[in-house]
Amino acid sequence: MRELRLRLSQISLAISLVVAASLLQAQTLHVYTQSWPPYSYEKNGKLTGYSTELLQAVLREAEIDASYKLMSWNRAFQQASEEANSLIYTTTRTPEREENFEWIGPVATRKLWLFKLAERKDIQINSKEDLKKYTVSIVRDTSSLKLVMDRGLFPRKQIDEAPTTASNLKKLFFKRVDLILATRAGANYELNQLPYPKDAMEAVYVLNDEFQLYFAINKKCDPITIKKIRLAFDKVKTTGLIDTLKKKYMVE
Repeated sequence: MRELRLRLSQISLAISLVVAASLLQAQTLHVYTQSWPPYSYEKNGKLTGYSTELLQAVLREAEIDASYKLMSWNRAFQQASEEANSLIYTTTRTPEREENFEWIGPVATRKLWLFKLAERKDIQINSKEDLKKYTVSIVRDTSSLKLVMDRGLFPRKQIDEAPTTASNLKKLFFKRVDLILATRAGANYELNQLPYPKDAMEAVYVLNDEFQLYFAINKKCDPITIKKIRLAFDKVKTTGLIDTLKKKYMVE
């Protein structure tokens, strides 16, 4: 009988440990993002950026533990779409994505600019009709590329796809394309990493500014967690941190 009680006690302890581990795992929010300076990127082995600092402040206010993973946009989006206790940032809130997530924000305006080399006086854009005269490079697998393709803003043969904004800038300076599409913050950050004068590139046309950037939470996430994050975001907004971070990272 004593051995039976001991065995039952061991089984009970094992079950308790499994349940505790499961609860701990469930309480940790899995956060996914891509390398998209200055919103999210690694510097000296540490994840940083405008959106990263803002999200970290929000989750601290909400008292929610989180694990962060930096990966390709496609993988990050798939993980956040399939995994219940997950969040993805920074993402554009579009009609196609509306029903997939709970949206926290907006955290910034997504104003898409067309950039050219300042020396290219031959490039003149006064309307969308002028776009058909030029080639453009856009980061692949993004909502920006989808918007351009869906609306036929450039002929398909004149659209070049690149893996990153940094790649786009190099193509621009190597004169492989006439224009690149990016946010002003993203383009300026990458230009600062290259050995070119800061005035060598200029923004010439706002292609789109109808959408905004958000934190997006999987709809299957615990409703209490979602509510805590939403309330924490509203609280952080009142502190002036968003304006401080926008100035720090030169985000519009």
